[in-house]
Amino acid sequence: MKILFWDIDGTIMRTAKAGLFAFEQAVSEFYCREIDFAKITTSGMTDNHIAAQVIEHIGEGQASNEDIHKLTRRYEELLPVFLAERGGYILPSVKEILAALHQKEEYVQLLLTGNSRCGAEIKLKHYGLDQYFDFEASAFCGHHLDRHDIAKFALKSVSERYPHVTMEDIFVIGDTPNDINCGKSIGAKTIAVATGNYSYQQLAEYSPWWVVEKLPMPQEFIAKLAE
Repeated sequence: MKILFWDIDGTIMRTAKAGLFAFEQAVSEFYCREIDFAKITTSGMTDNHIAAQVIEHIGEGQASNEDIHKLTRRYEELLPVFLAERGGYILPSVKEILAALHQKEEYVQLLLTGNSRCGAEIKLKHYGLDQYFDFEASAFCGHHLDRHDIAKFALKSVSERYPHVTMEDIFVIGDTPNDINCGKSIGAKTIAVATGNYSYQQLAEYSPWWVVEKLPMPQEFIAKLAE
């Protein structure tokens, strides 16, 4: 059995910044302020971390857990509206790979994402991909700010559900250095795909197990996993 942990934004899909527009609207409603996202790191960050940065950036001081929760819940409520408005698209070969692996009992497809579970479900349902993932065994930002903490939870969840799976058969797929680093932090094989905001060369500097410009078609992808 092989376990695949997928990132979402920049790896599975591009949402044309729907999430940032949802955050922007939520901040406008709660704080009557505008956000300069050029001054905030969002790529590879958790929803909670983005919310904390936003609150601090607009001059509200250090973000409390209550403030973060309030902002991210409103973001989730607004997200479907902006997904519909902004368009976005599924990245190359992703749907084909997900569908192919879904037919194979020896593969388990999970999420290891900085999105909340609610946010992840909204995005994947919008693009018709939610049926390919086991949400119960996946790992989301929850109360975590840091992706490494999510990765630790992900490994614990997999170890409990699939005790016979070895680290050789656990893969983390993502488009940022944070995805590579968090995968390495739990001993997983890391697959870096340059379909987000980082180039092939930038991702290669972090020495992932495999780095590609874009995901190949299923046959090549599955053959690589079997190496």
